[in-house]
Amino acid sequence: MLMTGEADYRTPISESEQYYQALKLRKVDSVLVRLPEASHAMDARPTQLVAKVAHILKWFEKYQADKKDN
Repeated sequence: MLMTGEADYRTPISESEQYYQALKLRKVDSVLVRLPEASHAMDARPTQLVAKVAHILKWFEKYQADKKDN
């Protein structure tokens, strides 16, 4: 999972998008999460922090479910 804030000036969103495309070309299961108005830390506002944690939990739940199926 790649998470990026749309207002992140340390790591421009274009770099995250390029990395995501490289992963997809290599057929690596991946997702790109863009948090609107979020900076590098993605926790300037409570709603950003909640969104960040929700995406992380969803990602882990997906792979926990896959592990149980095997």
